[in-house]
Amino acid sequence: MLDRYPLMSRLSLMLACLASLAAALFASAGAAARLEGPALAQPGGDAAARLAGLGLIQAVLALMFVAGCGLILRAAWKALALRTDLALARVAAHTAGAVTAPAGGGDEIDRLARCLDSVAAQLAGRLADGERLSRHAREQERFAARSLEFIYRACATLAENSASAPWLITLLEDMADCLQAHCCALALLDPVAEGLGVPPALGAPRLARLLAEFDAEALARSGGLRRVVAGPDGEIVELAVPVRDADNIYGVLIVEARGDFLFESRHRRLVDAVAGLFALSLGNLQRNQRRRRLALMDERNAIAGELHDSLAQALSYMKLQIARLQLEIGRSCAACAPGGTVLEISGEIKTGLDSAYRHLRELLSAFRTSMPPGGLQQALREVVEELSARAGTEIGLDYRLGDVPLSVNEEFHLLQIVREALTNVVRHARADHALIRLERAADGEVQLRVDDDGRGIAPGSGGDGHHGLSIMHERARQLGGRLNLGDGPGGRGTCVEMRFRPRAAHA
Repeated sequence: MLDRYPLMSRLSLMLACLASLAAALFASAGAAARLEGPALAQPGGDAAARLAGLGLIQAVLALMFVAGCGLILRAAWKALALRTDLALARVAAHTAGAVTAPAGGGDEIDRLARCLDSVAAQLAGRLADGERLSRHAREQERFAARSLEFIYRACATLAENSASAPWLITLLEDMADCLQAHCCALALLDPVAEGLGVPPALGAPRLARLLAEFDAEALARSGGLRRVVAGPDGEIVELAVPVRDADNIYGVLIVEARGDFLFESRHRRLVDAVAGLFALSLGNLQRNQRRRRLALMDERNAIAGELHDSLAQALSYMKLQIARLQLEIGRSCAACAPGGTVLEISGEIKTGLDSAYRHLRELLSAFRTSMPPGGLQQALREVVEELSARAGTEIGLDYRLGDVPLSVNEEFHLLQIVREALTNVVRHARADHALIRLERAADGEVQLRVDDDGRGIAPGSGGDGHHGLSIMHERARQLGGRLNLGDGPGGRGTCVEMRFRPRAAHA
């Protein structure tokens, strides 16, 4: 027990000594009282000498008692007041977050100080944990608010606008800001990008480095990717999430962040939600485009069927009848000699019927032309491949329309004008090279140019043998545009140029 409380033991011992001194003083005072009478009776006797000795002893004992009381008071003040204040100061320092040295010694006050240090350290740790949890909760709340606002803007944007390149880049910028990432990128499969008229890879503020190493389709079909790699500015973490729905794969969404960024479940849920939103929007756009094209193709097929069943058969019958008429005139009419007026008129009628029949067949072929899922760009590429393989002419395609909104009818007219121009190049121009260029002019009009290095069209001939020129002019007129023919680059060959303003631009 005494080992556990050394300070109290020392104080108790000092108090016992003081008590002993007090008892000695009390005993000496009693002895002096008994010797005081004889000493007064015999001042020079033995009693007086003993009384003087007792007085000296009493003085020494009194001094010792006073000194002991002072020592006890000083020790008590240091132990109970000064050291307690120091312990409380250490507790205050711990509470304020300061780092203090561990208390030394082993008495009660030191143990109390160490206990208070431990309690204060635990309290400081609890306060730090509470502050950290509070900051995390506030950050979670801010992230949830930013995420909801971003999802709302994304839904509103994709609902009100088509998936054009500027709108997609704006959404990727908002997503990078919401996640505080280095960049966000959207890589689309080539047929999807062609069908929407957007670049196959979009990024904000830049493209992800992952696209230089992996193919978008391979990433999407493999289920995505997450990895940490070394970058120019240190480690970076990359996350790739497929953009897909139950039926189709459209591309992959990539997020690139700093190396110490932890993709928590809330971040992954946001990326998955955005990927699903992109998939839903892209799927709806593709389905809407497909429905419009199918509806237009059904209408054109119905018109083609009506023309074939009525006008085409009538023209075929008239061609047969004019041939019979010419034969009968030659047999039975003596005045209708070769070179006569009747044969000349009948020949002109036959030429007109042949031309009308040829135009009708071209119209039937145009009406029955289908538009592939990739839209105008894919259809032009198929035409280029078909005619290049068949005629041996090297045909190039420079497609720069990007996200210019074209209606299905405008796409069909452009396709037929290009097909007719290339057919004339292959049949009549004897060209080695041809180039198709589609771009948007500075004034917002769509400009189509088909250049070749063939023999060209003689001035004033009207394009002898080019029976589709009138149809091309008519198509340009239906688009509200104009078609011009001129010399090709360097004065060689022919240049077919057509400009028109899309209907969406007027709206």
